[in-house]
Amino acid sequence: MTTPAARAECTIKIARDLKKVPHPTIPRTFILEERIVVGPAGSNTQAGVSADKGITDMFAPTRIGFMSDVPHLTSGLASYLDPVILALEDAINEGRLKRSVEIFASHVMGLPTGQPQDVIAAYLDLVAKGCVLILSAGVTDNSLVLQDTINATKVPFITMAGTTRFIGPHCFSLANGGHGEETAIMAAYLADQGFKRVVVTGERSPGDSEYHLFFQEQARLYGVDILKEHYFDQRPGEDEIDEALRHFRDDLKPDALVYCGFGWSSFVFNAALERIGWQPPKIMNTAIMWALGGGELAKALDGWIGIEQSLEEEEGLPMNPNYVPMLDRFEARFGYRPRTTMTALCYDEGRVAVEAIVNCPLLTGEGMSKGIERIKMMPSTLGGPRTYIAFGPEDHRGYKGDFLFLKQLRDQKFHFVAYHNPQWKINRES
Repeated sequence: MTTPAARAECTIKIARDLKKVPHPTIPRTFILEERIVVGPAGSNTQAGVSADKGITDMFAPTRIGFMSDVPHLTSGLASYLDPVILALEDAINEGRLKRSVEIFASHVMGLPTGQPQDVIAAYLDLVAKGCVLILSAGVTDNSLVLQDTINATKVPFITMAGTTRFIGPHCFSLANGGHGEETAIMAAYLADQGFKRVVVTGERSPGDSEYHLFFQEQARLYGVDILKEHYFDQRPGEDEIDEALRHFRDDLKPDALVYCGFGWSSFVFNAALERIGWQPPKIMNTAIMWALGGGELAKALDGWIGIEQSLEEEEGLPMNPNYVPMLDRFEARFGYRPRTTMTALCYDEGRVAVEAIVNCPLLTGEGMSKGIERIKMMPSTLGGPRTYIAFGPEDHRGYKGDFLFLKQLRDQKFHFVAYHNPQWKINRES
């Protein structure tokens, strides 16, 4: 493989180690102190207006933001940025991106644990800094909170949230899942395994209500009978969980236990099932990806089959041709190798930012939205080998193809289970 000559430079060596400080005016919000500018080698990263020399002959960097709104995970803010930096540097080294890009980043303690006004303030703060595009980690609740503000401000926002309700001329998605897609995969798998009678659980929240509605529709499509649904509060007590699970087991006798939710209560089920002595087949949505954090999170979800988005080399499957080469460059550049879905997703967001800059008719928020809409069949780093990224004027959900599949968590490691092959019942049963 031929590697393009290095043409890019960055004002920092590694983002993961940058210091976070409290935002001076927005509660429960953190920012990075260091200036992050990625540009062609030899470019003047201070380009702009000089007080003593007047206007320079260099182009000022295009400013983009990154906003993390995942509750309680402040440690993730800086590490999200290394894949974005790599995406920008790769595009410069390819000769695709010709100008410098400055990144502003913040982490806000968003819903469901934080305050909606802080989420809006954090977005508007990035807009005030001159960002013409904002990337994000993305939680459904916060995306819905921001939607009207984004469309009014006309500075596009790319969320990873799975909701289908994040809509408007400047709302875009590279989803870390997808409420409708996940439930379709789960229902198809249940039907294929002969699990035709199931019980469903999860939490009560705006995003989870969308999951439950989609699962009801997909279950009907695949001939899966939902015996009962029971939705818990974000932090249910042991007695409530044990009582609900005993009712499922003793009175309904389902073929499988299904979890559809954000994941707040997903960690308590294994312990509860152990307490009552019941071990049914367990199917989960993308909430299983909390286990990517390792440690106690992975232990708590052991044995579940759920929705994941990245394949590993040791699984012996046809790979996404962009994933491992990206990790190789990442390790060479930053000195560590984060083999996680989030790494691929953040890299893809960075690549979308590049194409938005290259394609846009004018370097404004509205121009960037039009630039994103011109992306067609762009290579994806996330997902299976048939995944790609495309947008259009009324198509703002970017991932297409096999970007979701089933894995099982065993001994704190993910193991591939199956792709989703859409097929009508008459063909499945013929």
